[in-house]
Amino acid sequence: MVKKLGTHTAVLARRTASGKEKGHHLTLAGLEIDSKLLLKFAESFKAFNLDVRPVEMQSPDTGHERVITACVLRLNQTAVSCLRRSVWFLPRRTLLYGIGDWNEAARFCDIGINALLETTTDLSFQTAVSATRSVIVRGIGAYARVPIVTAVRIKAEGMAAKGITRNVGQGGMAVELARSVSLPDEISLDFSLPGARYFSLSASPRWYSGRLVGLRFEPRQSEKMLKKWIGEFSRLGSRD
Repeated sequence: MVKKLGTHTAVLARRTASGKEKGHHLTLAGLEIDSKLLLKFAESFKAFNLDVRPVEMQSPDTGHERVITACVLRLNQTAVSCLRRSVWFLPRRTLLYGIGDWNEAARFCDIGINALLETTTDLSFQTAVSATRSVIVRGIGAYARVPIVTAVRIKAEGMAAKGITRNVGQGGMAVELARSVSLPDEISLDFSLPGARYFSLSASPRWYSGRLVGLRFEPRQSEKMLKKWIGEFSRLGSRD
């Protein structure tokens, strides 16, 4: 069942639902998240003019099938197991915000985490919402980037590095590196995507922003697989 929010919480929830862009709104589920933290996260959407209605989930057996459009959850076994059993959870359709570290994100990357919150600060919330706002507002086209979190191994002659993806598209990806390092002009990437096979691609770095690096894939046959995978996310965050 869905836990009803208390009087004070309900007032805050109504305030959260007063965004300007009424055409773009979410029903945000919370799993293993206390009500104050859930509302704090929901409030962060207001800065992006998005209408968010938070609900606390107590059981996977709810009647909210196809109503929940997004979920914020702790990346632990209890919350993920509940998510997998929930009738409202639709892989590649429900936006997922995971609270945890890199190891926890890698452990549960098959569920399709769209944004990772390594802390529960205002900045972390804003970064997560910013990473997914375009999906909520415009959806995902054939050549767009899908916000997705998965582990990636980077290799080149004489070096190796680890990272975690922030988004993946047909032509490239953004990766946060485990440590700041300048990558060679030619590298190889090994990664897997939820609902897709394992990929091993050649790439080159195009830009850096701290530990975040933009990588461009070298053209090859795998583009067809990536295009198909992106197409499966075309209704991510949609209520229809």
